[in-house]
Amino acid sequence: ECQPGEEAQVDFGVGAPVVGADGRVRRPWVCRLSLSHSRKGYSEAAYQQSTENFIRILENAFRAFGGVPVALCIDNLRAAVSRADWYEPDLNPKLASFCRHYGVAILPARPRRPQDKGKIEAGVKYVKNNALKARRFASLAEQNRFLADWERGVADRRIHGTTRKQVAALFELERPHLKALPPDLFPCFDEGRRIVQRDGFVEVRGAYYEVPAQHIGMSLWVRWDARMVR
Repeated sequence: ECQPGEEAQVDFGVGAPVVGADGRVRRPWVCRLSLSHSRKGYSEAAYQQSTENFIRILENAFRAFGGVPVALCIDNLRAAVSRADWYEPDLNPKLASFCRHYGVAILPARPRRPQDKGKIEAGVKYVKNNALKARRFASLAEQNRFLADWERGVADRRIHGTTRKQVAALFELERPHLKALPPDLFPCFDEGRRIVQRDGFVEVRGAYYEVPAQHIGMSLWVRWDARMVR
C-alpha cells in the first residue's frame, strides 16, 4: 500500500458504445486515473488514445482531485512511452513537458508485468462492469457526464474491499498530502521536424518563418502553439 499522495495509477479500457443521430455506433476508450492510497478515481472517455487526449485527461483528473500526486504509474501506451524498456523507457517529449509543468514523476510499468499497476487494472474493470455495462450513450459528452456523476454518487461512496474504508472519507485524509496545482494550465503545443528551404524559411501550418542562413538545408525540430513558434 502507498502513503497518501504518493502515487496514482492510470490505464485505458473500452468504453460504452456511442450511437449518433445517424445510427452510427462508435466505441470510445475510457481512461481511469486512481489515487493508490484512497482509490479516489477519475474517469473520462475519448475516441483516441492520443498524447493530446492523454494529457488533457490527466490535467482534468489533477484539477478534479485538487492536487497532484508525487508519481504516476502508467502503462506503456504509445501516447506516453516512445520505447518500452524494463529500466530506461523513453517518454513522449510532450508528456515529459507536461510532467515537468505539474511536478509529477512518471513510472512506466515494466513490459508484460501487469502487477506493476494492479490497482488500476481492477479499477478499469470496475468502471466497465459497474458504470458502463449494457449502457449506450447519444454522445461522448453524455458518457462523460454520466461517468462524473457515477464517480461521485457510486464509486466515492463504496467501501473498498482492500482498504475497508469509504473511498470519499479516505480521500479527504489524502487530499492535503497532494502537491499544489500550478497556477496555469499546461500550454498545449504541437511539434514536428521541418527542412529549412533554400530561401531560409520553414513552413508551419501554412505560414513561413525565417531562420538564420547557416541552417539552410538542415532538419530542425519545431514547436508551436497559438501564440509562438520556436
